[in-house]
Amino acid sequence: MMTIQRIFSKPLLNKIVILTGLVNGFLLWSLSVHAVDSPIKSDEVIIFLPEVGYPLADGKQWNLHVHGWIYEPDWSSDFSIAFRTLFGLEEYRLEEEKYESIAQERRKLFFVDNEGGKRIPIRIGAKIFVLDQSGSNGHFYGNLLVTAPEVEQWQDKATHTIPFTAITRENDNRQFSGKIYLLDAKGVSVISDIDDTIKVSEVHDKKALLANTFSRPFVPVPQMAQFYQQLATQEPGTTFHYVSASPWQLYPALTEFLETYHFPLGSFHLRLFRWKDSSFFSLFQSPQPHKIETIEHLLQWCPQRRFMLVGDSGEQDAEIYAMIARKYPERIVHIFIHEVPRQNGNKLDYREVFKGIPTTQWTVFTDATSLLAK
Repeated sequence: MMTIQRIFSKPLLNKIVILTGLVNGFLLWSLSVHAVDSPIKSDEVIIFLPEVGYPLADGKQWNLHVHGWIYEPDWSSDFSIAFRTLFGLEEYRLEEEKYESIAQERRKLFFVDNEGGKRIPIRIGAKIFVLDQSGSNGHFYGNLLVTAPEVEQWQDKATHTIPFTAITRENDNRQFSGKIYLLDAKGVSVISDIDDTIKVSEVHDKKALLANTFSRPFVPVPQMAQFYQQLATQEPGTTFHYVSASPWQLYPALTEFLETYHFPLGSFHLRLFRWKDSSFFSLFQSPQPHKIETIEHLLQWCPQRRFMLVGDSGEQDAEIYAMIARKYPERIVHIFIHEVPRQNGNKLDYREVFKGIPTTQWTVFTDATSLLAK
């Protein structure tokens, strides 16, 4: 019997083998994409919340964090009256009506049907990952162990991020995209509060805070965007992480704020909030546990990186950052505190707050213009 080697020359046979391998590879990729049973229904929406990825100790693998939220919007209900009454915004009714489109946009994610029990598949490059099951609050997570060559292949070098998309059902052409901010083993990370640090919130006045959060256009703290842009260019690989007690429902509005006023983009670390469980009370509790836990995680994930901490005097940022600086003295490059009015009218005794921390390691300012001159 005549063998295949006698029919084809060796060079031609090699080309056939290579071509066959490529075709099979493509078919396997196609099958792997379409074989995934996407649980995302046509009336459900996903928001991916920007997370971080970092190399493990050996440098050969990276841990990529993914965080998303799946829910069904409720476009029919008007919760204006209930929302104003619950949060004491009745006196801002006329102002809210003036900015009705803003108020409606900010409120709508507080009144959605969260979808639990969903395992969302995502595609990074040509690879498929199925994430952990979503909880009753609709939030889902994933820690993906990948190789350094994969990170090199997948990353967008202009933004130093890895983009990805959710896999939807056949005939569902919607695209739900997210990104993972990559933290090199060494470099500087800027951890920033939001309220009264980069955005005027008036935390000391609870009614003004609620109106600034839910009814009024967001206003930047003067010159802070320029200061952050300056920090971003001081050292290559500088990253930004926005750690706030604000609820995740405000993420779309907050990221639009960053883009509008040209703040550097970065990962977000906000608080979970849901009407139906104890997280409802998180809006009225101290931000300290959430902020400390988040900052310590970033420090532990990236043991060779150095950190700048930026906050304000209105909500325990100075005390939290001082505690972190004492615990990790070699890791904290500098602390910046924006001094704002406090509820009791008293100013912090900063020398007491930062006792034991060199004065060269912390700065208190009322006008960010003074920081631009440094």
